[in-house]
Amino acid sequence: MKNANLKLRPHVRLETDAEGRGGMMLDTQSGTICACNESAWVTLKALKRGSDADALARGLTKAFEVDPDLARKDVLALVAELQLMDLLEQA
Repeated sequence: MKNANLKLRPHVRLETDAEGRGGMMLDTQSGTICACNESAWVTLKALKRGSDADALARGLTKAFEVDPDLARKDVLALVAELQLMDLLEQA
């Protein structure tokens, strides 16, 4: 995945929670629903538009004032999980 531009597949929907800080990710093909915390939500919204791992990590660092290395590690873990679920495509 080096630093490819990735995007959520078109059949993935994001529904914001009542507080507007997190939400639900729905795979409309499989029916899988995942609850998302605030940090995952920031990353998923960026992936809906299309982004690369570096930009995703910068977004987390800015939104939550976390260490850039930790943000990148978290982003790569989420991206790996989404790839296993076949929810990402190259943008």
